[in-house]
Amino acid sequence: MREVFGSVRKASLSIVCGVLSVARSTVSYEPRPRPRDTRLKPVLPQLARKLPWAGYRTMCQVVNVSLETISRNSFQRLWQLLGLQCRPMKRRRRIRRKLPTIPGLRAGKRNEIWCLDFMKDYTSDGRALRFLSVVDEYTRECLSFEVARKFKAEDVLDVLDLLMREHGRPVHVRSDNGPEFVATVVGRWAEALGIILVRSAPGCPWQNPYSETFHSRARWELMEREEFGSEEEARLLAEAYRRWYNEARPHSSLGRIPPAVFAGKMERPGSLFRDLVRMGYATS
Repeated sequence: MREVFGSVRKASLSIVCGVLSVARSTVSYEPRPRPRDTRLKPVLPQLARKLPWAGYRTMCQVVNVSLETISRNSFQRLWQLLGLQCRPMKRRRRIRRKLPTIPGLRAGKRNEIWCLDFMKDYTSDGRALRFLSVVDEYTRECLSFEVARKFKAEDVLDVLDLLMREHGRPVHVRSDNGPEFVATVVGRWAEALGIILVRSAPGCPWQNPYSETFHSRARWELMEREEFGSEEEARLLAEAYRRWYNEARPHSSLGRIPPAVFAGKMERPGSLFRDLVRMGYATS
């Protein structure tokens, strides 16, 4: 045993550091004085109490402007050393009243189900446009195809009120869970009129298939063909497309007849069809 301890005492620093898996620079390191840390340590807790929401990035900028210059990495080390990290604020979970999805619900007559949805496009200057479509699920008619820069829940209700004056009151209104459709004012409006709101489940667009089908056709036949110069131009072209879609375009699921003909609103789309051929929304 004496010989073992004697050999250890006579071992070099390199051998000892190798056995302990410690770098020689760590053994010989002497902490250098940090006068800046000494100056900032009593100040930072006071700043943290004044700005409890601020993290180390914001506080580093405050210190650089008001006290002295310090790099972000050095400030983060000092901030963590003092235990001043800002805990992220927990977001309040919004509790919404769950509405029936009724995935198997299908319309059996006109005005039984109206389908609502939004789609997005842009004008030539890069500004966003939103298109609101209202489709009668039974006749496949697009009752409204409104265009605006933005829509609120009140704007959606204005569109529905105008449609009800012309077409009557629907039994159900189907939509997704967009903020314009789940707003409290929409629920009160439907309750006052006796209309049942039906939602498609989150991530299940196939539960609102007729709006999705109309949007895919409108995207291909209108938006991919036209470059909208302004909101007014987009509104005019959307209305022209809606008329052509309803009164002239053959619909495959309706026996290759337009939705308006299926609904019995017109016998044949001849005159309007010729007008829209000249406008480029149909082929002769």
